[in-house]
Amino acid sequence: MARKNTNKQFSLRKLKTGTASVAVALTVVGAGLVAGQTVKANEEVTGRLVTNMWKMQYVKEKQRADELEKLLHSEVADYNSLVDKMKVVNDSLQTTKRDYEEIEKELGNKLKENQDLEEKLKNKEFSLGEALRYINELDLKLGQLNIDNIDLKHELEQEKQKAEAYRQTLEAEKAKLEEEKQISDASRQSLRRDLDASREAKKQLEAEYQKLEEEKQISEASRKGLRRDLDASREAKKQLEAEHQKLEEQNKISEASRKGLRRDLDASREAKKQLEAEHQKLEEQNKISEASRKGLRRDLDASREAKKQLEAEHQKLEEQNKISEASRKGLRRDLDASREAKKQLEAEHQKLEEQNKISEASRKGLRRDLDASREAKKQVEKDLANLTAELDKVKEEKQISDASRKGLRRDLDASREAKKQVEKALEEANSKLAALEKLNKELEESKKLTEKEKAELQAKLEAEAKALKEKLAKQAEELAKLRAGKASDSQTPDAKPGNKVVPGKGQAPQAGTKPNQNKEPMKETKRQLPSTGEATNPFFTAAALAVMATAGVAAVAKRKEEN
Repeated sequence: MARKNTNKQFSLRKLKTGTASVAVALTVVGAGLVAGQTVKANEEVTGRLVTNMWKMQYVKEKQRADELEKLLHSEVADYNSLVDKMKVVNDSLQTTKRDYEEIEKELGNKLKENQDLEEKLKNKEFSLGEALRYINELDLKLGQLNIDNIDLKHELEQEKQKAEAYRQTLEAEKAKLEEEKQISDASRQSLRRDLDASREAKKQLEAEYQKLEEEKQISEASRKGLRRDLDASREAKKQLEAEHQKLEEQNKISEASRKGLRRDLDASREAKKQLEAEHQKLEEQNKISEASRKGLRRDLDASREAKKQLEAEHQKLEEQNKISEASRKGLRRDLDASREAKKQLEAEHQKLEEQNKISEASRKGLRRDLDASREAKKQVEKDLANLTAELDKVKEEKQISDASRKGLRRDLDASREAKKQVEKALEEANSKLAALEKLNKELEESKKLTEKEKAELQAKLEAEAKALKEKLAKQAEELAKLRAGKASDSQTPDAKPGNKVVPGKGQAPQAGTKPNQNKEPMKETKRQLPSTGEATNPFFTAAALAVMATAGVAAVAKRKEEN
């Protein structure tokens, strides 16, 4: 498929010298106009100076125009040479495009021819496969015929062996029967002779019997002897008759067996003839199958030779296809690689955007938490500054009244102790706030706390700030009460200053002094002391809060390590 020619054809023309001259003239006129305007602007110049200036300007502009004309001529020459080169490049590009289109066209034709050859090859392979299947079927049939032929030959050999054995058996039986016949003939002849002899003897005996009968009458004694002889001869006759009957029966049996053997011999000869005919048929079929096998073998060799030629042609086509396929695959790999790189870059960009969104959200949340904690810190610092200012005022008031009241010294010492405790609480609060600041920094660096942990931390910070505010409010109330006590002491100079209640100390009035007005403030102050078990340490709650904050920091650090 030819590629579409999307390149635009540009028309390049050479510049002429006239065009360059016109350009130079326009340049000179423009320069003259500019010079004229410059000259007109100066109204104090005289006519002579104007003329000289015009001449000088004209000479300069003429020289400049000559230089520009030379430069323009050189530029035009360079431009014309570039135009010539561009035309040559365009011509070569057009020639290359035409060659490329012809190559693409030839490649398309080759691909079409390749497809046609592949179709022909597939058809030939199909027909060759059908021929091979037919040849394989014929080989199978031929093998089956060979197997059947071998089986028939084996059966024929077995039948021959059986027939030979049967023939030998028949011959042996025949010989035996002939021997028996000869024996029976001999015995029959001997029996015949014996019978004839016995008959002759009988006749003779009858004759003798007659003679004896005749002689019987003559002699009784001789008659008894003849009777015995006659009984003996009769017994012998009966025995001879029984033997004769047995011989006749044996003769009949031998005759029947001879007829059966004759029939068996005829049947075996007939079977032998049939087997020989079948063997001859099998040999003819074997010759026919051998001839067909040779023909099929020749066809198979020819088909294999044709298959080899087709495979060689197919291999050549495959090599050509491989070359074109390799070029196509190279382009496809480059395109796939660029697409894959683009997809990876898009995926990485999307991941980075998601990570930026997540980090931005977590950073905003941490920023809000940090701002809230800083705001709470500022509020605590403000409250502590107010408290410090109030303590400073109390200190000044105590210093003013220290000369007249020794009890106020103790109160002042107590207030200083209270200030130290407040400063200690302030330091603890500052350390706690520093720990919280550190925790916020760790939270900002880790960016892995969940919303639940953030809420818990915010709640802790708010609770601690609230507790500090409450504590500072209580201390402010105690200081206000302390000021009220000092004011009441200044109104009653007879009362000793030791009766005043100082925060953190539960002192009783000194002996000899019973000021009624100091009892109620003492009771109120005692009621306002924290219920920590220590009436002398009203700032125990702040220390406990600091310990709790430290424990919270340790728990958060441990949880971060577990995460």
